[in-house]
Amino acid sequence: MTEQLRIWAGLQGFLSLAALVALALFFALATPFTTEQSRWSWLGPVNDWLSVLGAVPWIVAMILVTLRMQAGAAMWVFTIVASVGVTALATVTLLMLAGRADLQAQTIVAIPATVIAFAWIAGVAPALRAVSAIPPWVSVLAIVLFVALLVGAAAAGVGFLAPSGSPVQTGFYTAGAVIGGLAWFAFPIWWLAVASTAA
Repeated sequence: MTEQLRIWAGLQGFLSLAALVALALFFALATPFTTEQSRWSWLGPVNDWLSVLGAVPWIVAMILVTLRMQAGAAMWVFTIVASVGVTALATVTLLMLAGRADLQAQTIVAIPATVIAFAWIAGVAPALRAVSAIPPWVSVLAIVLFVALLVGAAAAGVGFLAPSGSPVQTGFYTAGAVIGGLAWFAFPIWWLAVASTAA
């Protein structure tokens, strides 16, 4: 069980991290919101395909974590909900790659799926720690990431309510993007930490 958990958590972490790196390079090099540099536009689909490929190890890893912590019915329901979110995100991404969905549709699915995914690791991490499956710092990291995501979202929400174009709006948008972005990029790191420390 432990070896399988490490393998699938590691696969999820590596694929998710690779997808995020491709996404960061896409925004940095292709500059899609300004004068688009078409020679780097291929990085967008690379991100999408890596995200789709990462869905299977992600779901398997969540199931193995739930088995390892000897979860009750409530946590199994939570795992199923999180797995449905991952499946929905992979499906809409495939539809987008096929030209049958747009970025807006992907965003609508991605936001709740992401929140559920962060809430899931924050929920399972203390239970994994309780059965000595992960060290305390990995459990703390999961909770910190979830809190950071919420803080980033709250900052973005305040920015949305602030006067348009004001320094206050810019400041809160920037804070939300930085805090939420760091949490998002650290999410695969948590899975890699599970892969390297699971017992």
